Amino acid sequence: MRSSKRGACTIAVAAMIAAFAGAPVHAQDVKLTYFTGPTGGSWIPIAGAFKSIWEKADKRLSIENRPGAGLINLKAIEEGKAEIGMGNLISTVDALNGIGQGITKPYVNVCHLANIYPQVQQIAARADQGINSLADLKDKSLGTLPRGNTTEVVASWIMDASGIGYKGLSKVNFASIADQANMFKDGQISVSMIISTLPTGGIMDMANSRPVRMLDIPDDIYKQLVAKNSGFARFTIPKGTYPGQDKDVLSVQFPAHVIVSCKLPDDVVYNMAKSMTEALPDLVSVNSVFKGQTVKDFGAKVAIKVHPGAEKYFKEKGAM
Repeated sequence: MRSSKRGACTIAVAAMIAAFAGAPVHAQDVKLTYFTGPTGGSWIPIAGAFKSIWEKADKRLSIENRPGAGLINLKAIEEGKAEIGMGNLISTVDALNGIGQGITKPYVNVCHLANIYPQVQQIAARADQGINSLADLKDKSLGTLPRGNTTEVVASWIMDASGIGYKGLSKVNFASIADQANMFKDGQISVSMIISTLPTGGIMDMANSRPVRMLDIPDDIYKQLVAKNSGFARFTIPKGTYPGQDKDVLSVQFPAHVIVSCKLPDDVVYNMAKSMTEALPDLVSVNSVFKGQTVKDFGAKVAIKVHPGAEKYFKEKGAM
């Protein structure tokens, strides 16, 4: 009887090893957990599309999607509760450096799979108040997201780097994007700092009610942001993105990206990178942020460890 149990156990372990070694196996032999985003957010449908793409391309995979959030997803992968997650690059950079709420030591089990779209810093100011640069925000009223949000943290970094800080403003309003749009229209705030995709509905709403000037982030402030977190990169907001925007605006961005456990087999992650990239034309119907993106966008260089499987694919395609 004991021999029979040992034999069954040996067979089960052998099957698992075969699955992760890329040997011929039956469908759905590799079960993965995917932490996505908050219910109602854009990460849920995007992750749903990725799940379908990956399972169709690699018949070994069976992926369970669960709601999550950027920091939660990082922790889940680090602790082995998930193998895949959605993330924000600057948060991932911090976690890998042992920085962040509840993080006591650097994360070592989180690897980058692919960028999915840029999240752009957008600074919308009242053009009718003579605001032409960040320096003009002294004694003005600012709107940004509630404390603790990535958008709010970055807003505080930008204001500190400008030499004004929150203390140099007349008031800081921590509110939702919709509330900021209403405050802007009502004259309660002179500037709104939002990190989102382009164009952002809230800023479009502002620009349709009052003259808006999108502010540049100059090189000296950009350098200070990169010194704080290497996940930042330059980004140009094209002219015409918003009503009345008659010139390109120099800003910064960090990617929303897919993270995976560094322990996942290379061939599994290679197939994930390959299939999600080849499906780019279809992803546009899931979210317009994918419009115009290419393999070079998905595989663009990042400041963290890339999973070897993904690295192999993107290097083959000349994207990394």
